[in-house]
Amino acid sequence: MDGILTTMFAEPPGGGVPVSDFVLRLLVAWLAGQAVGWFYSWSHGVLSYSQNFVQSIVMLSMVVSVIMGVVGDSLARAFGLGAALAIVRFRTPVKDSRDTTFLFLAVAVGMAAGSGMLAIALSAAAMIGLGSLFLHWTAFGTRSTEQGMLRLHYQGDDEGRTAIPEILRTYCRTFQLAAVRQGRPDGPEEFVYDVNLRDEGKGDVLVRELIEMTGVSGVSLLPQARIGES
Repeated sequence: MDGILTTMFAEPPGGGVPVSDFVLRLLVAWLAGQAVGWFYSWSHGVLSYSQNFVQSIVMLSMVVSVIMGVVGDSLARAFGLGAALAIVRFRTPVKDSRDTTFLFLAVAVGMAAGSGMLAIALSAAAMIGLGSLFLHWTAFGTRSTEQGMLRLHYQGDDEGRTAIPEILRTYCRTFQLAAVRQGRPDGPEEFVYDVNLRDEGKGDVLVRELIEMTGVSGVSLLPQARIGES
């Protein structure tokens, strides 16, 4: 039994990588995958966030590291791996292109760690992760300064209709009427506003005050972060 264990742990995986180096690479892949997962978690919105996806990022980095260690420089192993992966089909669709980017990052750091490029694996996870946080915190790419979208239904006279903008001026720095809809002639009108709140913590107060108005119903305030993800 001891001879079998000695033979198993003495044989380098991948045909040339000692077990100690292989374990070190796997550890680096785990650390880099953890960093990628944390950066993804910190810079992601709340609407489509998935804990399973974050954990999959960490595991994917480690799995790719193992694959790189096993394949090594063997062309036959590479073709065998391609045939094996062709059988496996991923059933979970990736809805956000940003999620796909993080998946590629997890694969990249796993490949770097599995190939022995440990410094590249860690620095890539750190630098690209910090870049994702910067883009998230600065709202890079946003074309509107509005913070959210306010939607409500109103059925009543013109006096009540003009009271709605007065309430919005109290709680919003700026607001703009984006759309007006009416399903049927005798039905309520639907108003959609782009709003920039003076205090983001008072969005619920704005909603309650609008609901208390006569003729107003179906009030909803959707933050800009969720609008961008829908």
